[in-house]
Amino acid sequence: DVGQIAEAITGELRALIDYHNCRVHLISEDGKTLVPIAFRGELSAYQGETFDALVLRVGEGVTGRVAVSGESYYAPNTNVDPYAVLIAGTPELDESLLVVPLRYGARIIGTVALAKLGIDQFDGEDQRVLEVLASHAAVAIENARLLEQERQQASASQGLLKFSQALTRMHGVRQVLAQAVASIPAQIECAGVHVYVRNPATGGFRWMLGPLLETAPEDPPEVPGQVAMEFFHSVDEPFILAQEVVANVPRQYRLFDFDGEVLVAPLRWEPENLGAIAILSPSEGARFGERDLALAQGMADITSLALGNASRFDELQQAAQRLRALDEMKNTFLDAVSHELRTPLAAVLGIALTLQRKDISLSVEDWQDLLGPLVTNARKLERLLSDLLDLDRLARGIVQPNRQPTDVAELVRRVVETTDLFGDHPVILEVQPLVVPIDAPKVERILENLLANTARHTAAGTRVWVRAESQDGGLLLAVEDEGLGVPQDLREAIFEPFRQGPRRTPHSPGVGIGLSLVARFAELHGGRAWVEDRGGGGASFRVFLPGADAAEIAPALSQAPGT
Repeated sequence: DVGQIAEAITGELRALIDYHNCRVHLISEDGKTLVPIAFRGELSAYQGETFDALVLRVGEGVTGRVAVSGESYYAPNTNVDPYAVLIAGTPELDESLLVVPLRYGARIIGTVALAKLGIDQFDGEDQRVLEVLASHAAVAIENARLLEQERQQASASQGLLKFSQALTRMHGVRQVLAQAVASIPAQIECAGVHVYVRNPATGGFRWMLGPLLETAPEDPPEVPGQVAMEFFHSVDEPFILAQEVVANVPRQYRLFDFDGEVLVAPLRWEPENLGAIAILSPSEGARFGERDLALAQGMADITSLALGNASRFDELQQAAQRLRALDEMKNTFLDAVSHELRTPLAAVLGIALTLQRKDISLSVEDWQDLLGPLVTNARKLERLLSDLLDLDRLARGIVQPNRQPTDVAELVRRVVETTDLFGDHPVILEVQPLVVPIDAPKVERILENLLANTARHTAAGTRVWVRAESQDGGLLLAVEDEGLGVPQDLREAIFEPFRQGPRRTPHSPGVGIGLSLVARFAELHGGRAWVEDRGGGGASFRVFLPGADAAEIAPALSQAPGT
């Protein structure tokens, strides 16, 4: 490597030129500093030298001047040379200093310096030997650098490949971020990794992962978007927050005790999500380099891609769950329809076959006993088919309301009296005299389905209240019972097609479209349907239909048919 080559140079020179001290410096990536990579000599005369003392600014002293000029320089006596500087901690000695550049093509990559105690200890031949050796050394050092860069790039590529493979196995957003936090320190030397994700509802940034102070709250406060964007210098590429900038982060949002640089790698994934990986420098004085920025860019890109895939995976899972739910709903619906069709159809067919038999003589009373159930079961079939057809027409948007002034009280009484669902349920009517412009057949269907739903899901003997009253300039219909009520988490779902409550009765499971039709017919009128608790226990199914206030249509009531 570069260090071994530099050590070889100092050893080779020892055999060619008599010196007390040899130093090899390379110019840093930023072009501002000369960094020592090799030192050989008699330490007794230079015992005050340290690595930090040997680090020079480009342009400083004889060595720094050669790094700028690219020309060899010989100082016969450093004590009187105008460019020489005394290294801190070393005594003033008469010393000869010969410095030549390490040149690679047109670039100066460093210097080689020879020192010897005494005045004018080197000659022209020494300089030529040193220049020849330096030219070969520069090529070797640069080749070693290129090889090291290739090794680092190969290592980085291998690391990024493993990182990508690891993230590919993650199917959740938090899993992806956790894997990123765990993997980054193996690629970028750091003191810790933290992840922040923007809250789309507030625009602020939430801390998601990373080592926290023991005193940090379990649920760290969200960083307001305005505060975060003061430190979010780019959403497209990594950037470095200097130590003095990090020190300005408000105390209440500092979740870790740290003084140093922070490398920030933005994360962006579909549809409009934004986050950031914050990588803390390994120590207070440490600096991130170009390699760190490049690695951070690669890892952030891979993480962003994995986050997008995880989001799509979540969407696919949700879609699969919806499909499974729909499939289960379909099976439930088919079972229920089969039951609802088979039972009345069997009754109708059985009675019809009995009436068809010529070998049986039936009295008028027997005929009446058979015709009653025949009509009842035929009506059940009619209601089921009407519900299915109405649901299909509503889904296709081909149903329009036909509003006409209607005596609501009369409509409610007629529906309750003609229904065959409440032989074992006491029904209490509480109806105000109202005339409201509604689509009467649709409102009849609303009431019929509410009554059928209540009869199906309450025990025999349960009281039922049917109410109709003016409210907020419209009509409020309510069918209430003193049963077990409807759980809070099902109060919206039961108005969806083919969804049913938790207490389905095996003998009469229902199809799961009655309440859906109630909601759709209410929406046709510009209204809505919902369920809430009844005061005193039970459920209160309610439908509000916007319309004229009772006071406004009172004169029409006296002229309405049947009044």
